[in-house]
Amino acid sequence: EREREREREMGLAAPPIRPVASVRWLLSVSIGWTAHLVDWIAPLGFLGKRKNMRLGWGDDLSAVLTRTDDLPSSIRKGKPFVPAVEWEGEWREMRAGMGGGKLSFLDRFKAWTYGDDKDREKYKTLLVREGRFASPFSDLLDEGCKTVYFRLVIPKHAPAASPEARGGDIAGVRWAGPIAVHFPATGDEGFSLRSGFYAEPLAARDGVASVILTMSYYGRRRPAAWGGYKGPAKFETLSQVMKMSASVVQEGSCLIEWLKAPPARGGLGLANDMLLTGVSLGGTMAALCAQITPNRVAVAPCLPAHGAAPAWGRGAIFRHTVDWGRLCSGPPPGLPAGVLASLPPGVTAEPRTPGEAQDLLEYVLEKDASMLNEPPPAASGASVIVYMKNDLFVPPWSTKKLAHHFGAELRALDGGHGSGFLLAHLQFRRAMLDALAMLGGASN
Repeated sequence: EREREREREMGLAAPPIRPVASVRWLLSVSIGWTAHLVDWIAPLGFLGKRKNMRLGWGDDLSAVLTRTDDLPSSIRKGKPFVPAVEWEGEWREMRAGMGGGKLSFLDRFKAWTYGDDKDREKYKTLLVREGRFASPFSDLLDEGCKTVYFRLVIPKHAPAASPEARGGDIAGVRWAGPIAVHFPATGDEGFSLRSGFYAEPLAARDGVASVILTMSYYGRRRPAAWGGYKGPAKFETLSQVMKMSASVVQEGSCLIEWLKAPPARGGLGLANDMLLTGVSLGGTMAALCAQITPNRVAVAPCLPAHGAAPAWGRGAIFRHTVDWGRLCSGPPPGLPAGVLASLPPGVTAEPRTPGEAQDLLEYVLEKDASMLNEPPPAASGASVIVYMKNDLFVPPWSTKKLAHHFGAELRALDGGHGSGFLLAHLQFRRAMLDALAMLGGASN
């Protein structure tokens, strides 16, 4: 009911469902209940004795929020930082399909289920290489989080670039086709998932190269104080959540600048069409990066929210992983004056109950981590956004708000967040390719 009310306020409410006992209606109901069940089961891996924000708001929250507020304008108005990339090893060959010699069973199952042609790989051999660079956000990141790692996936036997092609050289490999930058989802600890489900099929079937980006507080970028991998990442403070989001957005912008900047500035000087994409949190970060980068890029966020508030606030499943008692044990240290001066009625800067802590958290995230506060991307006409009709992680009204703000094409799929994450790879890849086609049409 809350979701329908928000959609009515936005003018996005769908027509009422007719109570017709048809097969299609029964199927949609069963899909909805199954999706809800999967979405309720999925967060169990994030529950446990250690909860998110168990150390409170974070002593450096004020500095992080100030940097977050200044980040969009500083990237748009100035020349983005071009990172000094160091390569880890040489190019190596890999067969397409989950990093192995053949397509995986799951990939073939998806192909059979959704009618995709599993035998249409144009470029069966791919080139893969990893690199790293220092995060431009490293002054605020914890030790162990300061180095950014990424993977490049490129078709080996792609057609030779014509003289007029807008391509260039990537560490000795000539490439003139599109390049997709993949942002990580919650819990994505490495390259394998995005490589197998998105980068490798895009390269083998559609001739799209990919850059897979890692995120602070995950995988090789976990804080040294955490003592290595001990299950799903749990953020100790709200400031760590904000640092994770802000850093990956700035790192993604710098990575684009490295690809596009001329060699005189330390870049590769590529003029290839580029796409930013991701699923869940990765989709939100891709949309935010597209919004603040001065470069014209296509964007295909899958299952994104318009900001951080819908994922952590009231009604969100992830709220059950938060230590609300710790957040209401005292006022957040050093909240910026702008936040304190604009608190709406009913929201207090000194929460004493879990409900008051939720209200304050939602307000801080909506004010400092919402894409509705910034203009749409430079190439907003090359945007395709996908959401699930029965999503319990990211409420559909939030995704609709983002699509409305971007002026993007909005696509709806049956199912929930968990089922979409597991089974909708083909539809997500189609959205990525269509966004790139829109960018090409606009540039032509």
